[in-house]
Amino acid sequence: MATQSCTSLQDLIREDFLTCRICYDLYMVPKILPCLHSYCQKCLEPLVENGVVQCPECRLQTEVPGGATGLKSNFFINGLMELFQMKRNKDLECTICCNAQKVVAATARCLDCKDFLCQMCSQGHCCSRLTLHHKVVNLEEFLAGHYDNEVRFLQELCCQDHPQEALRFFCDSCSMPICRDCRMLDHFQHKVVSMASAVQREKPSVEQLIKSLEGTITCISEQEKVVEEAVNKLKAQGELIKSKIYSYVEDVTAYIIAQKEEALTKLNAFLTQQLEKFAIAQKDLQSQKDKAKSTQEFSQHILCVGKDYEILHLEGMIRNRVQELQTYRLQQLPNQTPELAIGWDEPGQLSEAKLFSVVFPQEQPERDVQHLDLGNESFISLDESDEVTDTFSDSDEDCMSVSDSPSKSFSSYSSFRARAEYIFSFEPDPSALEEPSITGIAIVPHTGQIFLLDQENDEIKQYSPTGEFQQVINLPSQLSDSFFCGISVCGKTLACSSRTHLFFFTLQGMFLRKLQMRGSESSYALASYQSSYVAVSEGTLCSISLYSPSAFCVGRVQPDNYQGGKFLFIAVNTWEEFIVSDFIKKQILIMKKSGLILSVLKPSTSVMTRPFSVCVDEFRNVFVIDQFKVIQFSPDDEMGKVVLNDRSQLRRPRVLAVSGENLILVREDGKTDVYSL
Repeated sequence: MATQSCTSLQDLIREDFLTCRICYDLYMVPKILPCLHSYCQKCLEPLVENGVVQCPECRLQTEVPGGATGLKSNFFINGLMELFQMKRNKDLECTICCNAQKVVAATARCLDCKDFLCQMCSQGHCCSRLTLHHKVVNLEEFLAGHYDNEVRFLQELCCQDHPQEALRFFCDSCSMPICRDCRMLDHFQHKVVSMASAVQREKPSVEQLIKSLEGTITCISEQEKVVEEAVNKLKAQGELIKSKIYSYVEDVTAYIIAQKEEALTKLNAFLTQQLEKFAIAQKDLQSQKDKAKSTQEFSQHILCVGKDYEILHLEGMIRNRVQELQTYRLQQLPNQTPELAIGWDEPGQLSEAKLFSVVFPQEQPERDVQHLDLGNESFISLDESDEVTDTFSDSDEDCMSVSDSPSKSFSSYSSFRARAEYIFSFEPDPSALEEPSITGIAIVPHTGQIFLLDQENDEIKQYSPTGEFQQVINLPSQLSDSFFCGISVCGKTLACSSRTHLFFFTLQGMFLRKLQMRGSESSYALASYQSSYVAVSEGTLCSISLYSPSAFCVGRVQPDNYQGGKFLFIAVNTWEEFIVSDFIKKQILIMKKSGLILSVLKPSTSVMTRPFSVCVDEFRNVFVIDQFKVIQFSPDDEMGKVVLNDRSQLRRPRVLAVSGENLILVREDGKTDVYSL
């Protein structure tokens, strides 16, 4: 055995090391489990269930068919316990004298005989021939632990079958230590070596196993570092997400409050201005009323008490005064009533569309996170004519687009996630006097010529299919009050809407004719079916009127029992089905010319939240601008899929059209992007 332990016996022979972790008392018959944890036999017995015991510390399960008794005894703990018990007793008596029935305090210890000796017995022990070479040490030094290693070296374990014999041999056949009697009896024909030889043989392999644990400990330490880094990264990411959410909510809250204050300020200014006009009108009416009463009272007095010549004398003046009062007409009042358009007024948007979506591993977000553009979006604004109109906030009535040209799919570029690829872009006409406001787009069938209606500059810009600028068609303001908003190509005729009038031009811009449309909307969206007619979306009338290029009404589409909405954008597919977006109900209707509704696309059943501009391709696929996304609905799909998603949100899509295999997307700054398969 080793005479020098890696761990000091002084460190091992401590009460806490020799204490059972179950009963917290000194070990009594310590048993060792395969996980190298030791417990008292009596403490392990209640833990045995169905022939299995589970380690209380590491939870390793061990089969013990014979109960806790069948587990290996921890002889190492037993040896330390023997030494600990000797050192624990401070009032030791001489073993020799006790045998002679004397009580004498011990002053020394013989390490060979394992006897405690008094002063006299110690002297005699050193003089006897039989014990002359024994090592007798001072008791205080012994109890102080100076000879613990020597004591451990001289300790012998006795055989359980032959208690008087020490275990000095090792049976290789049975892999167990045996005594001299065991060797001569039960293990006579087995391969037996001395205990020292067996230890010398096995010690290198045990040392190698212990040494291999250094690599294991190093590997575990590295894994601990990885886990710690992952924990720190997870906490940091969590704090970052929390910070972003808090910051975002604060920004949105501040933005909403600012929008509220701005809207209320403009509303109050508008109301004040209008009320002042009404107050002047009321004052004028009151004045006229007082004049009429005074004239009536004076005339009645003349009739009652006046003489004939007096009545005849004043009759002309009374007549003139009465006629003057009767011809009075109040100046036309502005009669402008403000209306409110709220960008997030759909209850389903707050309950179904998630504002925040944290994507966890092995998960995908149900829908794309909706972003708010805190710079461009507003609720209410007052224009120069004191009318309340909606500014561009995904519900822009003034932005009318249409395309009846075919396309098969969309594309992507830059910050877009899509199923197609970017081709090119073309910038707005730099010669324009005002910053462009493109409210309509139309494609010439077969040629692919692109017409963009610039409402701000009262002109139509024509581009080639490759984006080359060709010409500007000026829209003469004397033909209307100059509020062109919708555009469509019907055969060889260009149709434009301006307030309640529909204008027809040649493709070169020559004025042909105009007509008065139904309703009193401020803007109308247009679409064309081949070269047969122009379809006009009629707003709160929830209907569609059809006009031929020769300016005759050739039909009307009215869905049955459909009320409370407001038709905005419109498109017509090759099957002569009408697709309209409802600004109020925030949904898209697909219906036949007879008014039969074929399908309703709405947020509760699709990925759509706030539909805006719409168009169709030759395969009846419907494409919708929804905030910063473009969503495609196939003829049999009411769920829809996002084909373009602008993650950067730098330039909001405003109107779109499809031409052949190309998508043409116009942004709010007038820039036009073209995508292809």
